[in-house]
Amino acid sequence: MSGEPVVEQSGELAQETEPEVVATRNYTSSAEKDGWWYIARYSKEHKYYYGNTGDRSAQAFRTRRAQCGFIWENKWTQALRTSIGNNDDVGAFLNLTNSYLLVCDGEESNNFCKVAQDDLPDIPVVKTSLAGCRVIGRMCVGNKNGLIVPETTSDIELQHLKRELPDSVEVRTLEDRLSALGNVIVCNDHVALVHPDLDKESEEIVADTLKVEVFRHLIANNSLVGSYCVMNNNGGLVHIDASKTELEDLSSLLQLQLIAGTVNGGNKTVASGLVANDCIAYAGMKTTGKEFASIETALQLKIH
Repeated sequence: MSGEPVVEQSGELAQETEPEVVATRNYTSSAEKDGWWYIARYSKEHKYYYGNTGDRSAQAFRTRRAQCGFIWENKWTQALRTSIGNNDDVGAFLNLTNSYLLVCDGEESNNFCKVAQDDLPDIPVVKTSLAGCRVIGRMCVGNKNGLIVPETTSDIELQHLKRELPDSVEVRTLEDRLSALGNVIVCNDHVALVHPDLDKESEEIVADTLKVEVFRHLIANNSLVGSYCVMNNNGGLVHIDASKTELEDLSSLLQLQLIAGTVNGGNKTVASGLVANDCIAYAGMKTTGKEFASIETALQLKIH
């Protein structure tokens, strides 16, 4: 069957109709076959579906799949531009893990929440404040196992989080003079980097609640490791000034691929403009194509 659009004549008017979508042959798995309709629709929207050749072979289908940023087994991988109330510092207002997404409270985040609920249908999107503040991304740290919030978090906020988050996520408060936890701790589901001056008791709470191995370290000679690194279970993006030797040492320590880069058109504070889990990343609207290439490579995501 030809891939060219079909033209039907009606009097003096010619109406162009879409060709029939046909699930053809040679699929690599049942998941790939089941995903045909989504790929066809997604490809048409992004002008990959109608090529000069109209090729509908299995190989062409898999090529379109790669271009569209799909992986299989019911997951996506993609990096997306977004903003919160016209603010590109999305890392200040979001906390994204493999189990939940926290979004700052307020009307400015309503539109983002609607989009995020479509992007992340399998995890809860929870609007909240912490200690009455909206910059929740800089105030808390979490992964699929737990969430640690500052000791100043109100009882109402704690009850709301415990009610909305999955039962498998332990919510715990931490009292430390370094109270901006998102700036001084960065983690994935297995390891965490913390500020060298974090209290020993706080370090133990991090290890116990998040179920991670904890390391005290600097990034580019800066102790605010949570500000200068974003990581998931596949890799991480760190401060652009991190040396090659430091990247190699950190990669070996964490058993992750780390790449130096920036966000939002040159901002070295990568966590201010980027959040990610294993399937998706959100970056500020000013993030350039070159920066997105670094994000994709570091976190092993597909650009969308």
